[in-house]
Amino acid sequence: MMRYTIRLANENDLSGLCSIRNNRDLFENYLENKDIYLVIAEQNALIVGFGVLKIKGTLHPKLSDLYVKEDYRGNGIGSDLIRYRENLARNLGYAEIFVSVDPIENPKMIKLIKKHLYETISEPYTKKAIFYNSDGSSYDKTYKRIDLRKLLN
Repeated sequence: MMRYTIRLANENDLSGLCSIRNNRDLFENYLENKDIYLVIAEQNALIVGFGVLKIKGTLHPKLSDLYVKEDYRGNGIGSDLIRYRENLARNLGYAEIFVSVDPIENPKMIKLIKKHLYETISEPYTKKAIFYNSDGSSYDKTYKRIDLRKLLN
């Protein structure tokens, strides 16, 4: 069994986060923004995954940006990052939580999120956004999304 810790990130985690995705501006923005909670999974002081909880926006609170390093996948880290953020939302007084997923590019995430009892609340729709490569460079992309919701009891 793999042992790891899930906790809120802080400034000292920036270089570890950048070793997963080289985008310091993005992580600094996450850390500075009071409406965003950046959560990390850590094993022996090595960051192996992260996830974001956004508490502002149309559908909120919202799970966003879940990532687990490839070698560490399949050990329940993604699920624990989801549960940690659900508990954060619950402790902040929210009764429901949302996530938007690309059903075409990310069928694994749809499967994972449905395992956590999220239910689809929208038809697929098209969005345009800026995406980031692991080296930090960016590109525009049009993609599909569906919104899902879970009741927090």
